[in-house]
Amino acid sequence: MDAQPLNIENRRTRSLGQICQEPFRIFFPAGALLGLIGVSLWVLFYLGAGVTYPNVAHARLMIEGLMASFIFGFLGTAGPRLTSAPHFSLTEIVIVFTLDLLAAGAHTGGAHRLGDICFVLCLLLFAWMVLQRFQQRKDNPPPNFILVALGLLSGIIGAALVAWSEDAQYSITYQSGSALLNECFVLLPILGVAPFFIGRLLDLPGSDLPESRVFSQGWKRQAAFNALIGGAIIASFMLESFAQSRAAGWIRVAAITVYLAGRMPWRSRTFLADYLRTGLLFILAGFTMIALWPNYRIGSLHTVFITGLNLIVFTVATRVVLGHSGNLERLKTRLWFFIAMSALLFFAMASRVTADLSPRARIIHLLAAAICWLAASLIWIIKVLPKVTISESE
Repeated sequence: MDAQPLNIENRRTRSLGQICQEPFRIFFPAGALLGLIGVSLWVLFYLGAGVTYPNVAHARLMIEGLMASFIFGFLGTAGPRLTSAPHFSLTEIVIVFTLDLLAAGAHTGGAHRLGDICFVLCLLLFAWMVLQRFQQRKDNPPPNFILVALGLLSGIIGAALVAWSEDAQYSITYQSGSALLNECFVLLPILGVAPFFIGRLLDLPGSDLPESRVFSQGWKRQAAFNALIGGAIIASFMLESFAQSRAAGWIRVAAITVYLAGRMPWRSRTFLADYLRTGLLFILAGFTMIALWPNYRIGSLHTVFITGLNLIVFTVATRVVLGHSGNLERLKTRLWFFIAMSALLFFAMASRVTADLSPRARIIHLLAAAICWLAASLIWIIKVLPKVTISESE
């Protein structure tokens, strides 16, 4: 009679332990849900469903909700493994997860200052957790991950600045904070992770740097290069806050181009590797559009976000979920659901960009963009997320 409760308790213990070792299992579903809410706000607004103009709520849910959750899930899973450090504790994960949801809930309800304060606390705790594991490491992280650190720092400072100046959204303080939070916080970690991750997708040999927790000269040289690129990107956004748009735009384009040329492998091909590269090229294309036509900055930024950052996040998350659920064999063939999802993301981007070029049909274009994005995300959710409950036997 006691066997069944014992088995249930064992399963529960294993599940909790697995969440600690692989926190993507709760953060990826949460991020996808928050993204659906963030885009649905526009549909509800234009259909007259009583939703107030959701420009800030949408932006915060996509960054502090969707993107942040995927960043937490990926780094929380991969970081300790890469450095042979202890995984996060259940208490740490629960607090980060709760603060992230509280921030998203506050933004959905229009309490943006409260939401940003919750997110600052969330990022501070996560950064402290990462720092603790870094100090306990047995091996160094890839030198590209210096961009991840700069991204987390940008998010902390950016969220604090926008919370401080919430009532003065046209001030330099708010604009600077917005750039750090909405762009640097996501862009820099993705650039930092991309070379490492595409190497995994292509089954390339690991770093030629020896395993050690002591920084070698080679590691320091590569880290310095990455720090220089990250500093140039951050500086470009700060210049943009002072209305130096064209010069700032070209500095950013040059920095990203040099980084991609010097750090990304471009020759070998696999299905997901091609999509990861495509997302990186759309990021570069979007920022080039901003440099050429700064008056169309908002539309061009959606090229960066939808077919750039968003596509990369879904690509990385697909590999993570399939890899940790014993479905790696599926990556050797074309994933037709992923092709359909990517096509819908492209249509969403094209419709959002053209909305700014067609004032008379603007609302139709915005609705079409939102609906295409929602359809793409639902396809990904239906085909990928159920596998977060499946564990691959070691």
